[in-house]
Amino acid sequence: MNATVYCSNVPAASGTPPGRPRRRGAALARAIHRAALDELALTGYAGLTMDAVAHRAGTGKAALYRRWPTKRDLVLDALRHCVAPEPPDPDPSAPVRDEVVAALAAVADTLAGRSGFPGLEVMAELLREPGLRDTFGERVLGPRLERMAGVLRRAAERSGAEPAAVTPLLVRTGPALVVESFLRRGAPPGPDELAEIVDTVLLPLLTRPSERGQTRSARS
Repeated sequence: MNATVYCSNVPAASGTPPGRPRRRGAALARAIHRAALDELALTGYAGLTMDAVAHRAGTGKAALYRRWPTKRDLVLDALRHCVAPEPPDPDPSAPVRDEVVAALAAVADTLAGRSGFPGLEVMAELLREPGLRDTFGERVLGPRLERMAGVLRRAAERSGAEPAAVTPLLVRTGPALVVESFLRRGAPPGPDELAEIVDTVLLPLLTRPSERGQTRSARS
């Protein structure tokens, strides 16, 4: 597990260089937030220590405990204030299939820890903590699902499907299959598998409900 988290453009820091003024206030808080999530990505939640975060942020441990009594408080605050870099916007001139594949790949990158936030291995630990779980979902996974929903709505419009075809369940289907691949193989799905999910599951489900009913009748 190794990722870099971007918190308000705070540069990477492994300590406070000699002669550099100590950071205070918001600048120090941003550095600590980033250090906390970098340590979370490196060691996991169970292995994260306030000592390690303080060392990475280039500050004393007392500065952490003045603001965050426990590491849970610190991680929760860091998740709330740090934003993972957004994936590149899709090319509006690209084929709709490519847009859907790219949106699903962004979800896979997030779960693999390639988006700047800790990935699925760390997230599995956070699931045991309701506050951390909810914040991770809101700040990290939520924007990826919103992007997936927007791409699927555009796909529905271009294909002439009914807007009602893009349901919350459909939006979550692709990411759920990505998670299943992680659980089954311990690795994110590759480009071929992502394309297969889009071609055989997501795009077919964008057909009009009446057409799906006709297809089921024809098969029965």
